Amino acid sequence: MARASYHHKNLPEALLAASVALLETQGIAGFSLREAARQVGVDPAACYRHFRDRDAILTELARRGFGELASRMAAELAKNASRSAERRLLVLGQSYIEFASERPSIFRTMFGPTGREARDPRHRGAHPEGLSPYQLLETNLLEWAGTAQLEIALDDAALMLWSAVHGLASLLVDGAVRLEPSRRDRLCASVISDLLAGIAQSSRSSKPVARARGRSKR
Repeated sequence: MARASYHHKNLPEALLAASVALLETQGIAGFSLREAARQVGVDPAACYRHFRDRDAILTELARRGFGELASRMAAELAKNASRSAERRLLVLGQSYIEFASERPSIFRTMFGPTGREARDPRHRGAHPEGLSPYQLLETNLLEWAGTAQLEIALDDAALMLWSAVHGLASLLVDGAVRLEPSRRDRLCASVISDLLAGIAQSSRSSKPVARARGRSKR
């Protein structure tokens, strides 16, 4: 361990960086803590002082992935602060899909079995310095509803939007469909716009299940 400390003042960070590289080439199934240690140049035993096993590393990568995703989404919202509420929801969706496309191995880790400890069923609480990705969605959906003077079932509406965007992201990450970035963004925007139109129509034609008030506690 002394040798590892000498060569790697921050062994955990070195192991995490090596793990990301391995995930990109070998996938989750082929990833091992022993191989990560070999890439860093330390004895595997040195790793267990920081990570109890391979799943612990994957969980930490998932947690950081949610934080990175939230930061990206928040940054895009800031750039579009003067735009309409609907436009900001489109930006959130496009940012989500862009992240998945650029970081496919991390995206799979976030939503795989080892990512469960980094999220609850709606992957909240992953970004300690601000709102989680799902909270950003809910907050901006509430703003959109307020601007349009709509009463919506927030849980249902947020879940519909997330499911649609996540589904498209997963298809792209898994190679089921291949889209150029410009077409990908247009498709994402169309999906979100159509869903918002449906939510608005439903709100105006029937009494919602629950009124959306204030910011969600998620």
